Amino acid sequence: MRRVLIVLLAVFAPSIGFAGLPFEATLEEMSQRADHILIGRVIGVDMIDEHGTPVLDRAARTGPGLTNTIRLVITVDEVLVTSAAIVPKVLSVPLASHLHYSLGQVADAHEGDTAVRLLLLQGEEFIGIKPGVFMRPMRDKDEALRLHHAAHP
Repeated sequence: MRRVLIVLLAVFAPSIGFAGLPFEATLEEMSQRADHILIGRVIGVDMIDEHGTPVLDRAARTGPGLTNTIRLVITVDEVLVTSAAIVPKVLSVPLASHLHYSLGQVADAHEGDTAVRLLLLQGEEFIGIKPGVFMRPMRDKDEALRLHHAAHP
């Protein structure tokens, strides 16, 4: 997990300063805005172009002026809260496509990553609360559920 965080910081930190968008969300904000609170694991990383066609080139990049989107492929282990009639067993959740990073960088960051995480997503498309912001450690589960239920009586 530490390796993943170091790689992600190395990949994302230079771009975040120029992005102009906040990339942090509090547990309270995420819980209150979530339509879906799930438990799951990252099982892969993929990239698609503007037409939804898979991009396999590990050097392919995202960023301003580019139309690719990198997604984390996540298996859903448990549904805690949802507004959907059906939650797919596998979700492809997009990361922030306006940041400069490559498919290979993100794939390498998640290689061997088996951590079970709390996923807070919104909408019919199961997207992050903010671009790419949707995972929390499992230790936040009880508080996330409490905050969500308080905001959605």
